[in-house]
Parts: sequence; C-alpha cells; structure tokens
Amino acid sequence: MRIRGVLALSAALLTGCATSGPTGTEVLSASLAPEASRLVIYRTSPLGFAVQPDYFVDGKSVGASQPNGFVVCNLSPGPHEVTVGNFELNVNFGGGEDQAKLVLEPGKTAYLKAEPQIGLTLGVITLSEVTENQGQTDTADLHKIEGSCA
Repeated sequence: MRIRGVLALSAALLTGCATSGPTGTEVLSASLAPEASRLVIYRTSPLGFAVQPDYFVDGKSVGASQPNGFVVCNLSPGPHEVTVGNFELNVNFGGGEDQAKLVLEPGKTAYLKAEPQIGLTLGVITLSEVTENQGQTDTADLHKIEGSCA
C-alpha cells in the first residue's frame, strides 16, 4: 500500500515536467548555418513545478516553462526580446528579471536559463543569460519541449 502511495506521489510531482522527447545532446549538437542564430531557453529546477508560464520571443509565445525542459528557436541574427508570461499581479520576492534583451550573433547559440523564484501569490520564473558552455552542459540531459518557434 505504501509503495502505491509513493508511486502516485512521484507521478503527480512529475506531471508537467518535460520527461520525453529528444534530449539537448541530440537536438543541439547539429551545427548552425553561418547566417543563422539559435536561442535556447531552458529550466532545470523542479521547484515550483506547477508554475509553467509561457516564454515569449519578440511577443510570440514559443513554449511553456517546464521543469527539465528546453525550447529551441532558430532566429535571424540581431536584437530579440524574451519575456516570461508570469501572473501580472504577482510580486517577485526572489529577485531577477522576467525579461531579457539580447543580440543574437550569426552562427552562434545563446542560452537563457529560466529559474523559479518565490512570489507573493504564486512562483515566478526569471531569466538569466549563461555562457554557451554552461548552457550546453545544463541542457545535455533535458528534454525538448514542443513549441512554436518560427
């Protein structure tokens, strides 16, 4: 009886986590065309697993902030704005920003790490840019989230 309870609790905790699909090693090892750029937004922490707002790139929803998952977008080089669709009336007590402005370089991949923070009513997700080496290491075993990057 205890085992069933533990299994049920484990299944409930993993609901909403990216646990299927190709991994970062499989998806992100492909080289980019010299004139293209890639943006990867990822979340490793299961903290606040029920808080899964959408990521927006240049105002367009590209996927949800799921623990153990990443969204990959092939974009044109140049300036782009990434935001998180956190609950608007929530107050972020953990610090950090829920938006990032970055300039993508041709032939390169930029990585944004999404991290849950404590909020007044719900948790919030914040973004921070990390190095390509850190991003590759962090996303190697994460799973791709199906999104709508164009």
